Amino acid sequence: MKLILFDLGNTLEDQNQNELLPGALETLRALEAMADFEGQSPVLALVSDFGEFPATPEQVRASEQEYEAILEDLGIKQFFTPTRERVTLSAQVGAFKPDKKIFEAAVAKIDIALTFQNVLFITERKSHVTAARALGMQAVHFKGPGEVTGDIEQLVELIPIVEGFVGSGDTADGN
Repeated sequence: MKLILFDLGNTLEDQNQNELLPGALETLRALEAMADFEGQSPVLALVSDFGEFPATPEQVRASEQEYEAILEDLGIKQFFTPTRERVTLSAQVGAFKPDKKIFEAAVAKIDIALTFQNVLFITERKSHVTAARALGMQAVHFKGPGEVTGDIEQLVELIPIVEGFVGSGDTADGN
C-alpha cells in the first residue's frame, strides 16, 4: 500500500483566495485512478496544521467540522473520505508539522503497519519536505503561492512522479 499525503493550504488550496490551485482537481482525479501492479490504488490523505492545542475534545471536534466544511467548499472532500481516517489535524495530535508525531498519527490512521518508506508527502514548505525526507518518507516540494522555488511548479507535474512511486517504488523527490 502507498500513501500520498498532502498539505492543504498553499499546496492544494490558495489560502488567500480560498480556492483550489490550478490543476489540483485534475491531479487528485488522476492520482485516485492510479493502481499499482497488484491493482491497489494509493490512499490519498491530508495532514494539516489546523486548530489550536492543547484542545478539549469539543474544540477538536469543532476543528474537524470546520476543516470538513473547507474540503466540501473546495469540492475535494470525496478524495479524503472517510475523513476520520484520511485527515489528520494538528489539533487532534497536539503537534505541528513537521513533528514526527503528526506524520505517525496520519500513517497509523491508514494502516498501523505502513512504514514511512511507503509515504509520499507533498507540500509547499521546503523545511517540511526536508524533515519528511529525514524521517524516511518520499517528499515533493511544490512551488506554491509565494514560494520562490520548488521541485515542481504545477500540481499536474505530480502525476508522473506518483505513477513512479506507486508503480515501482522509485524515489519520488522531484529530481
